[in-house]
Amino acid sequence: MGKITRNFEVNYSLEWIYGVEISQIKKDIEELEKLGATHVEIEIEYYYGDPYVEIKALSNRLETDEEYQQRIDEQNKRQEEIKRRELEQLEKLKSKYGL
Repeated sequence: MGKITRNFEVNYSLEWIYGVEISQIKKDIEELEKLGATHVEIEIEYYYGDPYVEIKALSNRLETDEEYQQRIDEQNKRQEEIKRRELEQLEKLKSKYGL
């Protein structure tokens, strides 16, 4: 398994919710491009049933060595947890049915 191209959030605040001047959008886009952003994602989210707009800048790129290792470590932890739960369930079933 090798590195993959993924979306990573760019740390830049986009305040475009209640109306924004085009000049501000242009300025924001220029700054985002300098930071390596390739996409802007605008979504409706819900907080306790109330909708709000979430705007994120993203960089679609190949993960770094560190990001790759972190992803693999997290996958391995999840797999180990699944295995632990399955073995625990197996032992309970063996005990229950005298196997």
